[in-house]
Amino acid sequence: MRSDRSEIALLAEIRDCIRLIERYIDGMELPDFHADIMRRDATAFRLLMIGEAASHLPEAVKTRLPQVDWRGMVSLRHRLAHDYPSADTRILWAVATRDIPVLTQALDSL
Repeated sequence: MRSDRSEIALLAEIRDCIRLIERYIDGMELPDFHADIMRRDATAFRLLMIGEAASHLPEAVKTRLPQVDWRGMVSLRHRLAHDYPSADTRILWAVATRDIPVLTQALDSL
């Protein structure tokens, strides 16, 4: 899928979403996250945005960052966009707390 946004713009969007997710979940544990529907929805929306931006990144960028589960990000985006009620809080939490830090480190290595 082609995008008119540049690689730099897409990566900046991903970084912005990461910063927001980090703010949303700061100081929380899974039970808090589960109980706070607003933060959970905001986190899900930013994960959806990351997946959308990732789907438009050139393969050359993705290849340089093999530690990132690009396919998983795009798959999560599809699930959130098309079947949001099936989004499991534990999966959102795991992605936000485990996968987002990996993505951050990968992007910092560029």
